[in-house]
Amino acid sequence: MSEKETKQASKPSRQEVSLVGGEQQVFPVLRHASLVKKNPDRWVTRPHTADTIIVYALDLGEGYILLEHKHLTTAAWTEEKLHQCAMDNLEKLPFSVKTQEVAGNHIHFISPSDGYAASRILLDSVIRKFDEKKQGDALGVAIPHQDVLVIADMVGDAGANLLARLTYDFASKGQVPICVLPFYWEDGELTPFIVVSHGTETAVQKKPPTS
Repeated sequence: MSEKETKQASKPSRQEVSLVGGEQQVFPVLRHASLVKKNPDRWVTRPHTADTIIVYALDLGEGYILLEHKHLTTAAWTEEKLHQCAMDNLEKLPFSVKTQEVAGNHIHFISPSDGYAASRILLDSVIRKFDEKKQGDALGVAIPHQDVLVIADMVGDAGANLLARLTYDFASKGQVPICVLPFYWEDGELTPFIVVSHGTETAVQKKPPTS
């Protein structure tokens, strides 16, 4: 995957890119953990889950680039400063929620056109509000691609199966896919799960952490 990412149709020029004075232009973005396996020391990263990782973007208006360690060095920024600025900026971005009810499951879609929809999974206070209001058995979340966050108020295994199918379908259609597995959200902890078929029956299994 290229270091140059696209929010809209056109791509930004990466010449003269600098973090100096860019405190209001940095944001966290989620990617599949495989992004950094070939170049583990290239991008500035922060752990997220076994399947996903946080990287950082410098927003240039019509698009953004993923930040490398060299950008921090040039601007004399620490990783902690970058993370704090990015989270502060993310919290200020507005968004709306669209909700659909399917067989008693309430599926909430957060998909603003700012390029940071999936990043809202990092806003613990936002997810907690959905958890406090849930009517089902569990809360599920999914970041199939960068332009959507799915939050599901799930009823039993049928609800989890519904979220799993939605996640896979969305991931296959997104320009920048992130994770094909949905997660259970339990008191701030994200646990990926899979749906396993046994003949005509299905079962939900939590996926153990990858070593």
